[in-house]
Amino acid sequence: MPKSIERLAVAQLRKSELAREHRIESGQVIVNPVITIRRTMGSGGRIVARKLADDLGFSLWDKELIDAIAAASEMPKSIVEAFDEKTISEIRLLIYAVLGKYDLSGFMYLKHLTRMAAAIASVGNAVILGRGVNFLLPNALNIRMDASLERRIENMMSYEGEDRHKAEGKIRKSDRERERFLRDVFGKERVRSFNYDVSLWMDKFTAAEAVEIIKVAYTGFYQSY
Repeated sequence: MPKSIERLAVAQLRKSELAREHRIESGQVIVNPVITIRRTMGSGGRIVARKLADDLGFSLWDKELIDAIAAASEMPKSIVEAFDEKTISEIRLLIYAVLGKYDLSGFMYLKHLTRMAAAIASVGNAVILGRGVNFLLPNALNIRMDASLERRIENMMSYEGEDRHKAEGKIRKSDRERERFLRDVFGKERVRSFNYDVSLWMDKFTAAEAVEIIKVAYTGFYQSY
């Protein structure tokens, strides 16, 4: 794994640890909260995830970071040592549960993705963006964000500086790739609402409003523990 990715992972982990220490100092119940966000390209999910993590003081695990670590044959020692080793048995149970359902390459990716997701959840105080992690962490607060094609194109043109043709092409390609990823890695033919605790149609909300909605859901969700 590139050193830059390793340093970023350790830095994000430290944010989780600081948030956990703050919860202990303030007398809050420690439940190691995790919020996952699945979003379509152009729906504003990345903007929401970043602001949400900042507001809550949580670490942010973006899909590129998750991919880089999950694709590594072995996680760096510094990261492994930073995570709670008690998660190893849980990780093995998850791996055994899916063994034999996927080809070797898909299984190896899922193995490392599962390991990473479980390790992040063991520390908690984290926002995880993308990669179908909600299927690995059903007890997290799992959010889904989507928008109409037109709104997504407009957002890509505005935030990424793309022309309409290129923006639409990127979105359609991304949608195909995400569908293939869920099918090949998790065996999911389609995304269903019951896989998520909150679904946001971003034609009706700004990024700031979406963050506030998720924060309210987060407060209610974890008060039940």
